[in-house]
Amino acid sequence: MGPFVDDVRRYKPFIDGLRAVAILTVVCSHVGVPGLAGGYVGVDIFFVISGYLIIGQIEADVAAGRFSFLDFAARRALRILPAFLLVMITVLVLVSTVFLQFDYDDFSDSFLQSALMFSNHYFLSQQGYFDKAAFTRPLLHMWSLSVEEQFYLVAPLAIVTLYAATRRLSERAARRVRDVTAAVVALASFAACIVLTYGVSHNVAFYVMPARGWEFILGGNAAAAAPLLRRCPGRVIDLAALAGVAAIAFAVVSFDAATYYPTFRAAFPVLGTTAIIACGIAAPGNIVARALSVPPMVAIGLVSYAWYLWHWPLLSFLRTSDFTDTDIRKALGAAALALMLAALTYRFVEWPIRAWRRSVRPRSLPVTASMIAACVLTGTVGFAWSRYEAPRLLPQVTGLKPIALPPIALPQVTQRGLLLGDSHAAALAFPLRDYARRAGAELTLKTQMGCPPLVGVDVISGFGERITACNRYFGNIDFAGADFVIVAARWNFYLSLPWSDPFYRPTDLAAERADETAAPIALMRRGLTALIARIRQAGARRILLVGPVPEFPVDPPYCLVRALRLGTETCAIARGAVDARRAGAMAMLRDLAAEFAEVRVIDPIALFCTATACAPHSGRTLFYFDSSHMSPAGIDRFFHAFSSDFEWVFGAPGGIAAQAPPAAGRM
Repeated sequence: MGPFVDDVRRYKPFIDGLRAVAILTVVCSHVGVPGLAGGYVGVDIFFVISGYLIIGQIEADVAAGRFSFLDFAARRALRILPAFLLVMITVLVLVSTVFLQFDYDDFSDSFLQSALMFSNHYFLSQQGYFDKAAFTRPLLHMWSLSVEEQFYLVAPLAIVTLYAATRRLSERAARRVRDVTAAVVALASFAACIVLTYGVSHNVAFYVMPARGWEFILGGNAAAAAPLLRRCPGRVIDLAALAGVAAIAFAVVSFDAATYYPTFRAAFPVLGTTAIIACGIAAPGNIVARALSVPPMVAIGLVSYAWYLWHWPLLSFLRTSDFTDTDIRKALGAAALALMLAALTYRFVEWPIRAWRRSVRPRSLPVTASMIAACVLTGTVGFAWSRYEAPRLLPQVTGLKPIALPPIALPQVTQRGLLLGDSHAAALAFPLRDYARRAGAELTLKTQMGCPPLVGVDVISGFGERITACNRYFGNIDFAGADFVIVAARWNFYLSLPWSDPFYRPTDLAAERADETAAPIALMRRGLTALIARIRQAGARRILLVGPVPEFPVDPPYCLVRALRLGTETCAIARGAVDARRAGAMAMLRDLAAEFAEVRVIDPIALFCTATACAPHSGRTLFYFDSSHMSPAGIDRFFHAFSSDFEWVFGAPGGIAAQAPPAAGRM
């Protein structure tokens, strides 16, 4: 918070040009333009620009003694909310008519949280931003608006308090205190940005305002560098501005969805943008500022906010309708349509409101209150409609609800066993425990999400991080007292194979010794062999290995609903592709079953596939609840198809099938 060296309210064309850079990088990244995967850093550019404009205006008004919290809130509301509410209402109408959502609970929650400017925390609790399943959420992009509005709930109060605390000091001393305070807060925020990026299950730093605050603060202090730059030759300013461009370009070109972000890497677009702004203030005629001020860039910058609002819902609707089809021509068409809508929004919503505000000068309290009320009303009505009424528009499907077994007198427990694996094993746990108990066996769950049941082998995440926790978990299981063990996993997921679906990022395997290299399938065999050896050593007699189920490139519930609406079969995939993908894992499992006595392997593929195709449903009955996990109906079908194997492993031949209901519908 340095001396005032810039009239922040004076229009600067290069700022709109910089906005154009921000929105173009974001849209190109989301569209999937090759070479621009890191375009998501455009949001950081927006944050810095916002900090420069808004913090600068707040500070100027506070210093002049004319700042009003109500006036500030009214200006923000009229700038942000009309276009925002237009897009929100349009999205609500579209998801209720044309682009039906399968999960209206999730949509209704996201709609309400977006309207209340709290969606960043909601989406943080739901998923990582870079999960490809992000495209199923048409309001995901609203997280950045929530971050910005949360910052501007705090920033005015902080600045007013800081000025009040330093009013008795000399101007120089007061400025120094403000500068040091801003620097300390920015450094603390930057430290949080680094630390919170590496969360166990979520990238907290991406979503929360405290980890992003430093970006706004640097933007708000960009003008402080102008006096120093003005002492430099024009060529030096040109070079400094070009260095800023290079920093942004480096981030856009070299970062991608697999890059840990924001962490320290956010400094590239943030410092680059700050440098461009500072150089533009010091020398408006520098080479970068002139390039950014050309009419096409300014025009795009003027509609950048509306384009940001429109582009993601249209891309989301396109990809959910096409089942993740990434045809770049269609995506570019959706982005172009969003640009058209943005231009119309600017012309008929943003510009008239801006002109009205300047000519009428409305009272701040009614404006603020009415805008807040509009957000609350839109959020609550939209939530109620999409939660309770919109689901009635969906075709009815079955198979997702748990299947209750008829009550019986349970036999005494004579066998004890473990169910090992990842989320595929966990999905089997509830029904298998019930069936086991009816057979006089007790089944204990030992699973770890995203972890293959292997010993002596580490996992390499889809982001390239070595994960040793999986190896430790399965290596420390005590098998003493177990009579049998069932092992199930999404085996293909750990073999460094191409994406099978757009929802889960595949992983790889690595030997414990960093200097040892081996093929993933060889490591899987080694790790599973070691696990079986430990089970045997502990005294467990029977081991049942569950082979990989078919994996689908679509979300089966949404796919089936859409197929029923269109009257066509759109969910099936070629059997040959499924066989090719699972060949390595199945061969390895069969080899181990042949190598060890009392080890069986079951292969569920025939339950979901004909000779030519595989489908995640039969009629209106879903056998999968997502792209690779069986639904309750699928598990019921699976259990009955292999009931003799389960009776064997439970140690109760002939003791289960007669007590269970008939299996779910056949292919």
